[in-house]
Amino acid sequence: MPDPDRRPATIKTIAKALSLSASTVSRGLQGDPSVTEKTRRKIMETAEELGYRRDFRGVSMRTGKTFVLCSVLGTPPSQEFGDPAAMHLIQGMIAGVEGTDFKMVTRPVETSEQRLEAVREAVTNGRFDGLVLDHSEPQDPCVLYLLEKKVKFITFGRTELFSDHPYFDIDNEHAAYEAAQHLVSKGHRRIALVDPPPRYLFSRQRLRGYQRALEEGGIPFDPALVNENNIGARRVRERVSQFLAMKDRPTGFVTSNEVATLGAISAARALPAGEAQALQFVSRDGTNIFDYVEPPVSSCYYPLLDVGERLAQNLVKAVEGAGIETLQTVERTTFIERPHRTIGETI
Repeated sequence: MPDPDRRPATIKTIAKALSLSASTVSRGLQGDPSVTEKTRRKIMETAEELGYRRDFRGVSMRTGKTFVLCSVLGTPPSQEFGDPAAMHLIQGMIAGVEGTDFKMVTRPVETSEQRLEAVREAVTNGRFDGLVLDHSEPQDPCVLYLLEKKVKFITFGRTELFSDHPYFDIDNEHAAYEAAQHLVSKGHRRIALVDPPPRYLFSRQRLRGYQRALEEGGIPFDPALVNENNIGARRVRERVSQFLAMKDRPTGFVTSNEVATLGAISAARALPAGEAQALQFVSRDGTNIFDYVEPPVSSCYYPLLDVGERLAQNLVKAVEGAGIETLQTVERTTFIERPHRTIGETI
């Protein structure tokens, strides 16, 4: 049983027990790389044995930090089921602050107006040391606001602002190019693009990649085959059903994420079996959901668990004073081909 008369362990208590200086113990508890891994492990073990608990109230008073971070994440309105990509992103961010003094909370928003309102509220109440934003826009009003207020933040996606800021992004242009190029190589001449609205910078990047692949394949660009709208599953199903009712319907689909792809596949199931099996889908993918989907969906894959972890880790670095130039990353997806099957073929 704990001794009620025992005073709480302090940094000095740990330092005395290990014959180390208080500054070494303090740096070790904070994960400072100047402290060797062996020494840091001894410090952590001794802190655990002695029941050390960091006094965050005292640290907050000295540093002005709250040790709480907030992710403001966009979610499609009227979603019929949970978004596995969003869950992976959140799980990744939680993992990204593990082992640090920081905690991550999430605020879902449906519209650009709600997003800006949530950011303003987060800054006004002073509860957070930094913010994560997704669905970045070219002249993003939330980014402009945070730059003006000198609040630490990182975006999932880039902007076209002159002021530098931390970001982690996927090469969306290359991903859409690779997806469309794959469909062209399989003989598709009518290829649709299913994407969110062009107010998002990544949608514009994807459109450029899609158009480049068509041009290289000698296929004229047809604006009628581009859907840039809400990518909730139901809305995509309705829009793809309209595509499939066209006289010269598309046979290949470049889709933006798992939810949009499931909506597109749902629309295809309304066709006779032979016609449906002639369709082929290539999706942007951040989870492994397409390992379990029929018909097979090839994908441009980058794990959103890793994205979330990198966003959180870099936001912590930003809060702790790291330079912006070290917190700007663009990664490419990996193309995963899941063989397209036709009538009569077996798994």
